[in-house]
Amino acid sequence: MALTEVKHAKGAAISLFERIAGQSLANTERLAEAIHVRPVKPGETIFGQDEPHPYIYVIETGLVKLTYLRADGEEWIKSFATEGRFFASLSALLPMGRATFSAVAIETCRLERIPFATLQALVDTDLGWSRMLRNALMILAERKERRERQFLTLDPEERYRSLIAEEPDLVLRAPQKDLAGYLGITPVGLSRIAKRVREEADT
Repeated sequence: MALTEVKHAKGAAISLFERIAGQSLANTERLAEAIHVRPVKPGETIFGQDEPHPYIYVIETGLVKLTYLRADGEEWIKSFATEGRFFASLSALLPMGRATFSAVAIETCRLERIPFATLQALVDTDLGWSRMLRNALMILAERKERRERQFLTLDPEERYRSLIAEEPDLVLRAPQKDLAGYLGITPVGLSRIAKRVREEADT
């Protein structure tokens, strides 16, 4: 089972956090009381860039894109998040912090929203929760490092092939314009690459 995969019996967030910690966690009822289940429609903004938003989200169902809005109004997609993953703007979790990107639903989603203050209180008093947060930060850092490496070392077609190999379900679910934004190419460029890859697979 993948590190960020959810076992739904305990609820998405608690199951995920215990998986990340590698152990059962104490005082989970305290976290459960603070969780707000938020249904989100396709196209709905979960939080916006430059907004105060000190929350962590765990996805029960659905697909979310995390995006930067450039000065010219164009969108650059930093990552996607699907079922069994968590996301947050780390900058927004700091005192007086603000989100550095936006989160927008691509599909109908069911999210569990957790106030970071509640999680921080558990982390401050329990070693298991502290281990969970440390491991979660390592997961985010690894995702960021892998994303940077792909952009710096792979050309667009290689990035597309890597995405197919690593997350084939995402390629089927995400709109082509969003995939293009994630890969750093135009939708037309992506269409050409996808056609070339399909033709190669058929030969």
